[in-house]
Amino acid sequence: MGGCAGFTPFGGNAAPIATGPLPPATKRAAAVIATARSALGRPYAWGGETPTQGFDCSGLVWWAFAKNGVRMPRVSWQQYGAGRFVDKRDIRPGDLVFYRVLTGKSLHVGIVTEKRTFIHSPRSGKHVMESDMNNPFWREHYVGARRILP
Repeated sequence: MGGCAGFTPFGGNAAPIATGPLPPATKRAAAVIATARSALGRPYAWGGETPTQGFDCSGLVWWAFAKNGVRMPRVSWQQYGAGRFVDKRDIRPGDLVFYRVLTGKSLHVGIVTEKRTFIHSPRSGKHVMESDMNNPFWREHYVGARRILP
């Protein structure tokens, strides 16, 4: 079953994501971002991993990458172990960003776009959306970033 919860030993970091233009997305990253954007407005659904079902955060990430031929784990805490670590200063389009949004064991994930935003499915009652990575809420709850694509 899916979901956006998982244990991570890292704390938040309120420092902003680097400002200024991001490097251009590779073709593969651009395709993943376009796929994720095609789900904008779809409802949040815990365990959801298709446009018909709706999406939880990790289901959206899993689906967008799978549609572009990239296999990865389904749940957020396993996605946090996939690929390689990316320093906050080096985040680029197509990377995954992770946030701890509840006290304790919650881990939220989204896909970075070329606009210093990330696409994610936030929570029950909400829809897939793009959010500013430098929003104070997201800066405060930032955990880390991973690069799945080479």
